[in-house]
Amino acid sequence: MKSILSAIALSTFVAIASFSQAHAQTLDARANVPFAFECGGHHFAAGTYTISMLDSATVSLSNAAKSDTELALIESIGDADSPHAPGSLTFRKYGNTYFLAKYSAHGINVTVVESKQERSVARDYAANRMAPAPAQVAALGK
Repeated sequence: MKSILSAIALSTFVAIASFSQAHAQTLDARANVPFAFECGGHHFAAGTYTISMLDSATVSLSNAAKSDTELALIESIGDADSPHAPGSLTFRKYGNTYFLAKYSAHGINVTVVESKQERSVARDYAANRMAPAPAQVAALGK
């Protein structure tokens, strides 16, 4: 009886772990960003990036060509307007400077926390009664 309960507990644990891993993988987005941008206080050159949710509070942004990975904090996670909408990265553009604002993948929107640098630029824009321009980059297919 003890071995049956152990087997059930083990199979339940494996099923939950597999589901969690599969769910996390579906939130990855990959995009070719044609301009330099800022995210989480870090500067990124133009290139192809993969953005992934590491947990409910952190995203990873990596450029395979440069073996470069940086982390940023998540402000919020929500459902996209359509679960079948293509993935994308959305930026806020202040002059010639872009800041990653959110990414969408597989029906989920993940909003990234504004950096100290972006808050400063946003205050300057607001003082001049200007708003940032949105810029969106479509995610690449698998």
